[in-house]
Amino acid sequence: MQISFFEEYPTDENLAKLKLLPFKTSLYLAAESVGQFLELRSRVRRQYKNVDKIVYWPILKVNEGYWISAFSKNAAIKRIILDINSSKEKFPILWDAELPLLNKKLYFTEVLNFLKNRRIIKKTLQNSNTNHPIIVAAFPQNGISKFLHFLTGASFYSGDFSYTDMIYTSLLKNVNKMEFLKRTVRESSDKFNQYIVSLGLIAGGVEGEAPLISKENLLKELEFVEKQGINEVVIYRLGGLNKEYLSVLKKFD
Repeated sequence: MQISFFEEYPTDENLAKLKLLPFKTSLYLAAESVGQFLELRSRVRRQYKNVDKIVYWPILKVNEGYWISAFSKNAAIKRIILDINSSKEKFPILWDAELPLLNKKLYFTEVLNFLKNRRIIKKTLQNSNTNHPIIVAAFPQNGISKFLHFLTGASFYSGDFSYTDMIYTSLLKNVNKMEFLKRTVRESSDKFNQYIVSLGLIAGGVEGEAPLISKENLLKELEFVEKQGINEVVIYRLGGLNKEYLSVLKKFD
């Protein structure tokens, strides 16, 4: 089973954690433009020979929505798509489908662009090209919440694209975490072209400090996912890697 990592903050300090890994890995790198990503990719390839695949994770400015949904700024969605399609370089894309929780004013200011944005998102995901294959990332949803998120382009029932559920059980409250993981994987694993599981958190993100997963729970979750025949797990995020987490990950090398 491939162990990969997200890195939302690809600083020298965070990328240096790659030196700890005794196995090959893949890296999902956040960047605001293709140019910025290609510079990061070149640096990683030059300094870290244990990285196989490097994925471009486009992020918007916070005032534009940061993540991608039908409520993100229309001009920002168009900009990143044009930026990607204009590049002659080959690289996979992480399409981070989340609502603009860091700038909730967009729920009102982008309402007139909502349907237009939905069409753009749908067309982009349905027409992924071989130079820039798309991997969609979204949080698991159920019931009416899933339907509403689906309408906004932040949840998906199925698709011909690769897909990862961000099953960050450290963020869950008053929920049986293992049962949530099991139900999510069993419901989604055969609905997409390729199904990937994302686990965590081992470090906080743009929303600030957050509860982290214990090494014991990480071990249990990885054991379950491996038994389900999942080929790749992505850990959020590389910068949180330490000796304790590494001791768990080595068991799946």
